Amino acid sequence: MALNSSPVRGDIAYLRRRVKPRPAVEDAAQHVAAPAQQAAPPPQATPQPQPEPQRVASAGLTLGPSAGLTLGPATTSAATSTPQPTASTTRARAVDPATLPFAAPSIDDVRELGLDDPVLRLNARESAIGSLIVSGVEFAAWENFDGITGSETSTGEIDGTPVRTSGNRPLVGFDDSDAIVTLRHAGELRRALFIGRGSTIGIQAFDGSTATVERADASRMFVLYLLRVGNLVELRAEPVDSGASNASVLAQFGFELTPFVAPRESRNR
Repeated sequence: MALNSSPVRGDIAYLRRRVKPRPAVEDAAQHVAAPAQQAAPPPQATPQPQPEPQRVASAGLTLGPSAGLTLGPATTSAATSTPQPTASTTRARAVDPATLPFAAPSIDDVRELGLDDPVLRLNARESAIGSLIVSGVEFAAWENFDGITGSETSTGEIDGTPVRTSGNRPLVGFDDSDAIVTLRHAGELRRALFIGRGSTIGIQAFDGSTATVERADASRMFVLYLLRVGNLVELRAEPVDSGASNASVLAQFGFELTPFVAPRESRNR
């Protein structure tokens, strides 16, 4: 059969040559390349040659079922992959060791407080349960966290201002010949001082643990000094002159007795 070599007629629309459409991937690459070229104008006034669509598609467009659609080069830096510390971890690392109490022996480690072992510290249970019994003393002084200070002798003479707990018990007081510290409300107590002359001062916690204070000699005696260290009770044996009066010992430790004013009911007029 002979080939038809006649030219295509432009006056008949339905006889025009059909143009094969371009692939969809190439069209998508051109759509992606166009905004990138518009965002970055050429530095010179003369038009620059446009990059090939295949290069733009390989660098800026990634099609795949696993990664989805990713625009821009896929780069990963070590700074972004490393987890950053949160505020809670930063606070946990910022604990100041200076705020923690120094290590001190317990009442089970020290049998006698004195020059060799001057301090012991009760644990959390011993500092909050029951009562601390101090025997062999004739004078006790106290100071709460409001600065109220008072004292009492074993014979019942009270000077300064008494401090009573919410259970209507003295924060520090005497029961017969023993001084009693109410540990259930020991959080209200800042410090206390116990003086004994001529006898051995004994210490007993609620669980039966005991310790003693070194006896006095001709020139020196030891007083028992109680301090609050956080939520713990610390006990110290402090040497003083055996001939010092109770008032002189209080002054050495900075106790100033608070004048006592008895509360009175208001009178109706």
